[in-house]
Amino acid sequence: MIAPTSSKISRHKVASSFFHARRVGRWLAFLSISLFACSLIGRVFGRYYFLELFSHFAVQYQWLSYGFLGLWAIYGLVYRKMATLFLPGLSVALLVSTIYINETPWVVGDYDTPIPAPTGDVRVFHANVLYAREEYVTTVAMLHQYRSDLFVLQEMTPATIRLVTDKVKNEFPYWFACYSKGGVWTLVGSRTPFQVDQALARRLRIISLTTQVRGRKVTLLTVHPRTPLVPTWFRERNKQLAYAARKARTNATPTVLIGDFNISIFSPIYDEIFQPTDASSNRTTSNGQLTAARRVKTQPTWPSFFPLIKIPIDHAFVNNGFTPLLFRTIDQSGSDHRAVVVDLKIR
Repeated sequence: MIAPTSSKISRHKVASSFFHARRVGRWLAFLSISLFACSLIGRVFGRYYFLELFSHFAVQYQWLSYGFLGLWAIYGLVYRKMATLFLPGLSVALLVSTIYINETPWVVGDYDTPIPAPTGDVRVFHANVLYAREEYVTTVAMLHQYRSDLFVLQEMTPATIRLVTDKVKNEFPYWFACYSKGGVWTLVGSRTPFQVDQALARRLRIISLTTQVRGRKVTLLTVHPRTPLVPTWFRERNKQLAYAARKARTNATPTVLIGDFNISIFSPIYDEIFQPTDASSNRTTSNGQLTAARRVKTQPTWPSFFPLIKIPIDHAFVNNGFTPLLFRTIDQSGSDHRAVVVDLKIR
């Protein structure tokens, strides 16, 4: 047997390293291009059923792009003598483009700062409680703790409606429940008497109630659409949200529209339906315009059990009768959503 020469061994090592570098580069390129494609599909085609799902993860696209840029940097250091320039160059350009089109500022502090006492004229508490949970002591405690004038609880059942309304009847003696979808209901409660548009609740499962808070007439709108997993549910969700947004805009009374809308702020449909102004701006809201109470885009609410993919799908908007002062999310034991507290000032 003739032993292999050192030159043959060296050539074999070089060939093996080159093959390994090419394989790693192709996988990195595939992942980088796929990330850009998902982001682009969401941006360009997010108005259409199913493709809208790609639009909700702008923050994740941004941070994954930073991660892949780091991997490409490591790749360049390890395989700098063997790597070609085309795939790394193309991938880096696409990743930078992904970061640019999905740039979203992250504001720290929404999770660990105590909720202050009510600061405006009206406080509204909203929570999707998760229909499958068995414990409601914490929900009742939150209603007592945050001292809202109105509350909205979604994914309730007839049994839990009876339970909660009995526990808070001294503070919130007035309540109304409306069927939402799939065996779950939306419950609204108030400290003061109110009137409800019963026909609207039956027809579109949208709650519109008008009440007096500190001597001023205000309106609350809420709806909990189906998750748009099939085309009919997608169209139904859009119809409900469009109607609720239009009603909120055109109401003569100060109006807040709040709920789990099963749509994120990154969806093109969100912009088309709500066309919100920025709550942090100092502009005066014109008639027919909605203002988003959320002050920063990175206040995600669902799914609370998986922070890495959490997105903002619980919302609050006001018409020109209100100025939003506070929008905060709160951890909610037993639910897959964070709860929301909103403080509003009547203009």
